Amino acid sequence: MSTRGKILAAITVIFFVCLIVWVVRTTPKAPPPIEKVEPPTVMEYEGNTITEERDGKIIWELTCDKLRVDSLTQDMELTNVRGKFYEDDRTWNLTAARGIYDRTESIIYLEGDVVLTNTDGSELHSEELIWLTDKETLIAEGKISVTDEGSELLAEKLEWFMAEDKIVASDSVSVTKDDGAKLLADKLEWLNAEGKLIATGNVRIAKDDMRAFGDMAYAENDFKKFGLLGHARVLKGVDEPID
Repeated sequence: MSTRGKILAAITVIFFVCLIVWVVRTTPKAPPPIEKVEPPTVMEYEGNTITEERDGKIIWELTCDKLRVDSLTQDMELTNVRGKFYEDDRTWNLTAARGIYDRTESIIYLEGDVVLTNTDGSELHSEELIWLTDKETLIAEGKISVTDEGSELLAEKLEWFMAEDKIVASDSVSVTKDDGAKLLADKLEWLNAEGKLIATGNVRIAKDDMRAFGDMAYAENDFKKFGLLGHARVLKGVDEPID
């Protein structure tokens, strides 16, 4: 190759190298990925009422000052709750500081100064309350107090099975009747349909100057029929408390 050809070849190579460098430098950079913004899943409302119907009848309703709804799960969080639960012949009125309605499980959780009263004058106070709406079961927990017609029941847990018309109280159970009679036990079952009460576990009973002790006690017919079983003993002429 002549000297002139060599020079032209070198110029051509240099030209293409410069062209490649220019293309690389002037090619625009890829834009940064656009961040995906998820829409909020929780919506807030000032004041609202939610209800549930069965067979064309409202079985419960809850009203609150503030309602937060998760749009994905439809779970609801309520603040300053007022509610009503309807039975055939009674209405229960409810107040609580906070509540959560789990729509998937059909469960209502309530906490904070829970008070439940009915049109007969019965009243329940507890720290927490769980209402299993499908199972018609109510569970109260934490320093429970129930008053009814002058009698008072204290416990740490109470379960009310509405379909069976049965109430079970447990953990440090104490019942004081309006005539001064008192019963202490680990567990207490009230079978309302049968008019029967069954106490089990370290049972102690006091009425006037009588003291009774046993593993199990039962009462029927408004305490006119009474029984004491298991290491049973009854003392008369005693004035010491059973606490």
